[in-house]
Amino acid sequence: MQFTPQQLTGGAKYGSQCRIGNWSEDIELDEIKLKDYLKRKEGGNLVVLSKQAKLQRSLEPADLSTSEDGKISFGMQMMAYNHKSEGFLAANANEEIPKSNFALATTAGPNNNPCVRNVFMIERASNDDGFDGNTLHYGQLFRLTCAQLLEFPMYLHSEPVSPLAASKFTRRQEVVMLAKPNGSTLWRVLFPDTRERFEMDGQEVPANEECCLQHVQTGSFLSSDKVPYDTLFGREFEVCGHAALSTNKTQNLAAERKGEITGDYALRRHGLSNIWTLVSK
Repeated sequence: MQFTPQQLTGGAKYGSQCRIGNWSEDIELDEIKLKDYLKRKEGGNLVVLSKQAKLQRSLEPADLSTSEDGKISFGMQMMAYNHKSEGFLAANANEEIPKSNFALATTAGPNNNPCVRNVFMIERASNDDGFDGNTLHYGQLFRLTCAQLLEFPMYLHSEPVSPLAASKFTRRQEVVMLAKPNGSTLWRVLFPDTRERFEMDGQEVPANEECCLQHVQTGSFLSSDKVPYDTLFGREFEVCGHAALSTNKTQNLAAERKGEITGDYALRRHGLSNIWTLVSK
């Protein structure tokens, strides 16, 4: 008999002092569990230790850059704040996304303390982009790089929606951190007010001011809304590529017919989901 009647009815197991029933097996099982626990603890494989190590690494403090002239320059370390989700763009080192290259999930979290997971470097895409100086301009191509989270840099990436690539909850355009810089990691800053966007194109981008981040390859906009996304760091919000534009009529065709605007003008207003602030000291 493997179990005593008392154990079969849900009673407590016998202590080793009783020497009745399967006491020897109980003692052996306890010793095996203890040895297994000590082995995993020494190797750092306990779930609590693994979680603590990931949290500690991702939450290491990072420095934000100071803008001396109030403008954004290449090489600056900044945070990206979304006005709809009220969260900061962040990379999740513990959540890998299946891609042809190593990729990590991105979210917008409420943690406003600069750390290695939510501080990004403004990296120039090309020195021959037609702009002089080291200052970022509206319409100029750049990359958002998370350089301190892992041993190698990660780049903010997006791609068109497909059966294999879509945001986790809203199924919109997926936005992740990719280990390889390519055409899908290129972004540009646009002036948030569409009525003045055409005139502001080519001007220097001020730090700590509202803006829109457009994905160059697809034309979509970096977006975040209060869609809950549970992570190792608590409840955060989904980040995706989506043009959250107003549905109001803007009379584009009538204005084009009068010669007041051309087809290059985008008159539909952006919702708060598309409004970001690149934060420096």
